[in-house]
Amino acid sequence: MWQLLGPAVIVAAVTLAVSFSSAPPFIVMIALLSGIVTAAISWSRERARGDRADLIARDTRHALKSWRDRWQLLHAETRQNASVLLQMTDGVIVLAPDRSILLLNPASRRLLGIHAKDKLLGRSFPEVVRTPEIVKAVRDAVDRRRPQEVTVEVSDGSVVRPLRVLVDRIETAEESNLLLTIRDETEARRVEEMRREFVANVSHELKTPLAAIKGYAETVEVAIEDDPQAAAHFMKQIHVECVRLERLVADMMQLARAQAGRTNLRMAELALGSVVAESIKSYQPVANRKRIELSVGDADGVDATVIADREATLTIVNNLIGNAIRYTPEGGHVRVAVRAEPRHWALVVSDDGIGISQSEQERIFERFYRVEKTRESARGGTGLGLSIVKNLTLAQGGELKLHSSPGQGSTFEVWLPVPANASPSMPLPDSAIGEHAT
Repeated sequence: MWQLLGPAVIVAAVTLAVSFSSAPPFIVMIALLSGIVTAAISWSRERARGDRADLIARDTRHALKSWRDRWQLLHAETRQNASVLLQMTDGVIVLAPDRSILLLNPASRRLLGIHAKDKLLGRSFPEVVRTPEIVKAVRDAVDRRRPQEVTVEVSDGSVVRPLRVLVDRIETAEESNLLLTIRDETEARRVEEMRREFVANVSHELKTPLAAIKGYAETVEVAIEDDPQAAAHFMKQIHVECVRLERLVADMMQLARAQAGRTNLRMAELALGSVVAESIKSYQPVANRKRIELSVGDADGVDATVIADREATLTIVNNLIGNAIRYTPEGGHVRVAVRAEPRHWALVVSDDGIGISQSEQERIFERFYRVEKTRESARGGTGLGLSIVKNLTLAQGGELKLHSSPGQGSTFEVWLPVPANASPSMPLPDSAIGEHAT
């Protein structure tokens, strides 16, 4: 402080000395003290004004930083919300009380077939969307003051989309806007159709053997005393139909397990050759009865290790070999091979049976679909085998391929992934299982 007062005191002293050079000493002292006090008061006032300015500047900087942080947060939230609206597959539209458009995301344009490139915000909703059912739902939501829901089909060129539209009010302190949410029901309808078809197919498949069992049982009841041999014959037929029912139920349970994905699978390193050998052992007697040559390549020296569930993989191999034998005429050939592919081992099952046309190859993996429906029952199939193969292969992270032509037989390939530290794409020894399928 005294460093700041020093110049002022010196100036005051010199001034007073000049002014009162002839005055008594005490007068000079009083004048000098007065000058010092005046200078001190002036400095104090200046310092106070400077402190207030610094305080105001500090508060201003703090307020500006606070507002800047809030603005940045609001900007980030706005961008995030806008990004969500842009990425949504459902349509979202917000209307003002006068039914003008306040917000409309890209999904709404796509679902409603709006191709206008003009600016749509601010335009009247009935002018932009001309679907009567949706316009009426908007009007009813306003008039009746409760949510409205409609299901309509909107045509966009050659595409017809089933849409579910929900209209609800957004109540605020100032006004009441309308919110429209639009959902494409195409996939939901497809799943529902598949469910109905599955129930119908299951009912049909169960009805046929049950009707046969009932008929055979009634015949046995009549013939058991008069014709014991006929009764014994029909009892055998009842047993055959019961086995068919048992196989159908078992296949449906396998299909349900396959469609559950990896939920019920125990993925681990698995020697594919051992699974193939087990399946070949089971089906060799069946092939012998039909005089079909069931052959498999030499597996010595080949470490075909995959990441898979053992039971699921055995089910895949059994279904492919069983189908090949079923659809190959007597005297035919069924060949099983394992081939190295990049990051996979491929299980290859080939036959020289009836083959599959290109048009049917698109549907062959559907549930209950049969290439020859009239002959399938005689062959003993349930129509679920290939659907089980497809779902179990995909659940294990594999791929399924089919090569077939009518009268030229079929080749099914199941590619299963190898462990992370393995590389099956290296050249195989001469003893590799099978040969590359063509």
